[in-house]
Amino acid sequence: MGGARLLLGALLACVSFAPAAAADVSGELGPVSDYRYRGVSLSHERPALQGSISLDHPSGLYAQLWGSTLGHGTDTEVDLTGGYQADLSEHLNIDLSGTWYAYPSGSDTNYVEGTAATTVSHGAASAKFGISFVPPQHLTTSNVYAFTEGSYEIPRTPVSLTASLGYERGGFDEVEHGGKWDWKLGAQASLKPARLGLAYVGSNADGGGRHALVASAFLTW
Repeated sequence: MGGARLLLGALLACVSFAPAAAADVSGELGPVSDYRYRGVSLSHERPALQGSISLDHPSGLYAQLWGSTLGHGTDTEVDLTGGYQADLSEHLNIDLSGTWYAYPSGSDTNYVEGTAATTVSHGAASAKFGISFVPPQHLTTSNVYAFTEGSYEIPRTPVSLTASLGYERGGFDEVEHGGKWDWKLGAQASLKPARLGLAYVGSNADGGGRHALVASAFLTW
């Protein structure tokens, strides 16, 4: 419960300082049955409470505060992202961002990551391709993560299907000889103000818990 209170406090603080007019404000809050990040459970295969507040400016600039409990005690993760996205054409979008990953219960593990991605869309289908890079930092070695994601919104329904594949190499890949693959197949239903999801998540990371069926339920605004 302590971690949940810390997360709620951070989200409320972001709302308090959000500009009243210049940017669109949105957010979500809800539980997940397991916090899986790039295929690996960061909540010790336990449920977690997650939430986010996003600010989107008409210029293409955006900022997001995202947080999650980590499955036990007061351990939490709080991510602050800033970026810029632009439509190059009707079907092509680019997105450049940087994220600070913070762990209040262990600040020596904080680090910064940069991401560049492009999305190609056509009708109800879209495909995203990107790469993330962590430069060497205090107690953190370099890490590269390449990923692709696809989605399809089923016409005349609130349901969308998603699939993703990622490859990670470096300090975070959690494979003895290097090179971690992760994948996800899922579906979600947007029943405003709720968003419900179910996904099969897996990876070849060392250790147990390589695969999981993850359920989520968020309130959005």
